[in-house]
Amino acid sequence: MRSWFAVALLAALFATAGCDSEKGPKKIAVSGTVKFDGQPMPDGDIMFTPDDKSVGPEGGKIKDGKYSFKVREGKNKVQIFATREVPGKKGPMGEQAVEQYVPEKYNNQTTLSAEVASGKTEHNFDLSK
Repeated sequence: MRSWFAVALLAALFATAGCDSEKGPKKIAVSGTVKFDGQPMPDGDIMFTPDDKSVGPEGGKIKDGKYSFKVREGKNKVQIFATREVPGKKGPMGEQAVEQYVPEKYNNQTTLSAEVASGKTEHNFDLSK
């Protein structure tokens, strides 16, 4: 019985050992709203890319104009993507055609940024054509 406890304890120590070893700035829970032309964005994706190039981006889903996930602390470039169906158009395989309707100034050539820090965890974005 005692050896089982020792094995369980060692397993728990090994499992938690990697939790604090993550490199780079700590992650902070962020949330906010995304509007497009004054209306909550129904569905989409949002990505925060830190200025610190030693760590990668963090992304999340936008649903009914809201998002919430963990992001690296510090200054981040923000990219927002969303698609919608194109009425009356079909894709090459006969599927419903979709288009990226968010302008490039908010995604591939973004001008958006956010400073993520303790106490500054809400970031709202109001986009327009």
